Amino acid sequence: MKKQILGLLALFVCHTSMAQYDYSANGRNDAPVLGMQWGLAGGGFTSMLTNRDDIAADKRLDPQMMNFSYAAGVEGIYWFQRTVGFGGQLLYWNGGAKYLGDDTLTKLKLTAQTKMTYIKLPLMFYFKSYNRYYPNRRTRFNAMFGPYVSVLQSFTDKSTFKNDDIGFKTETTIDNGGYKEDGLKAKIDGSVYKPFDLGFSFGFGVEARLWRRTVVALTLRTDIGIIDVEDKRERKLKFENDTTNYSFKYWDGLYAKYNSPNALDKLAGFQANRPATKNFSLGAFLSIRKYFGK
Repeated sequence: MKKQILGLLALFVCHTSMAQYDYSANGRNDAPVLGMQWGLAGGGFTSMLTNRDDIAADKRLDPQMMNFSYAAGVEGIYWFQRTVGFGGQLLYWNGGAKYLGDDTLTKLKLTAQTKMTYIKLPLMFYFKSYNRYYPNRRTRFNAMFGPYVSVLQSFTDKSTFKNDDIGFKTETTIDNGGYKEDGLKAKIDGSVYKPFDLGFSFGFGVEARLWRRTVVALTLRTDIGIIDVEDKRERKLKFENDTTNYSFKYWDGLYAKYNSPNALDKLAGFQANRPATKNFSLGAFLSIRKYFGK
């Protein structure tokens, strides 16, 4: 994936680097470089939920590096210098993770996926190159970084264990307030994921001016969460046609996500202390921005 993204970036630079455009304040086209920019942004990326125990687990849990998803939204940047600006984005963001697993003791194979939808608000500083000896370059390099806050809109945690040799299969799905396991349905009195996420966004790339007020930017970007997104509090589970509230501790005592410790883990001194799980994504974004004002 990295080679494909770098190749796309190189192709973009090659097609635009030879073109010229006057960036100077009194240039022949009087192209704006300061003031407010508004635009659209979107892109694709691979996302993960990083957890120390999950990453270090044996074949029972194999977090997948490739879990392609997307985000899109609007952005605004105020350029108070020709090389420095500050702004933000409002994005509809799809994240989550994929998992595979193979238990050599029970012969159970795991297929699982977590889908998480956020409204994400990054607030970032933006930078772009400027060469006073060649002020009319149409293409510039750019970079950005800053914190973000995300609000969880929905999630789905779906896992399937099966053993084809004996014809065994069990499937569990947990989403906003709901629980399903092989046809059994129940309600949960809360979420197993926290409603907010905090982190930082970093990116670098290139931009080119298409018209007098319009630029397009291609950015390689990573978003790194800094808080635990799993809500590990005890919940209550209530099945359909049942008046009893059962204790539900989704994250308790796991060897790794979806897996309970077996006899060998307990003999090895397994400790039920699940560490923090954090959002992570890496991908490419395309922005189309337009200067407004004079």
